[in-house]
Amino acid sequence: MINATLHTKSGRRAITSVTWRDDILQRGYTAFIFDCDGTLVESADVHFTAFREAAKEQKYGLDRDWYFARTGLDRLTLFRQFAEQFASGFDIDAAVTRSISLFVEISDRVLPIVETKSLVKDFSRDFPLAVGTNAERNVAEASLGATGMLGFFNDIVSITDGLKPKPSPEIFERAAELLGCSREKTLVIEDSKQGVIAAQRAGLDVIEIKEITSP
Repeated sequence: MINATLHTKSGRRAITSVTWRDDILQRGYTAFIFDCDGTLVESADVHFTAFREAAKEQKYGLDRDWYFARTGLDRLTLFRQFAEQFASGFDIDAAVTRSISLFVEISDRVLPIVETKSLVKDFSRDFPLAVGTNAERNVAEASLGATGMLGFFNDIVSITDGLKPKPSPEIFERAAELLGCSREKTLVIEDSKQGVIAAQRAGLDVIEIKEITSP
């Protein structure tokens, strides 16, 4: 089960995946934008492996706790922070490129988040859907392909499109534009603080995933 908070312009309230489908439909949304990592797919360990190995190839160690404290950051920002704190001679561009290719190579380890995948399958029959992610397009496509969700989405918007990463609103603004629905009727589903801020800055309501518990 997922515990979440629905943020709207009039306030916020707790919801769960048990009833969120009906809660969402009752509010009359007609288009949906999903974050990818942590929202649609469980990919954190796969990403960490790719980041760690990219750093290791340059003879640097990447601490797991340090990495997970920065969940939600885009790849370039995270590697810049790593270089500033631990590795002044670190080749950031090489690490970015290598970590992407490593992730794609092992993307078959990515798992779907069952509750959001079910929501996507349900809503895709009647509504336009998009992905808005701080990941690169080929990384998102690898994750969605590995979990059987790639075909459900009308559009994927990512930093590959030359947009500023979340918490900038640019990714969600572009996704909403592509979906062609009013922002008042477009809902974002997210798991990161950066993503929630980005959605709110874009003038969109957002469901913030807080906790995923075992059945």
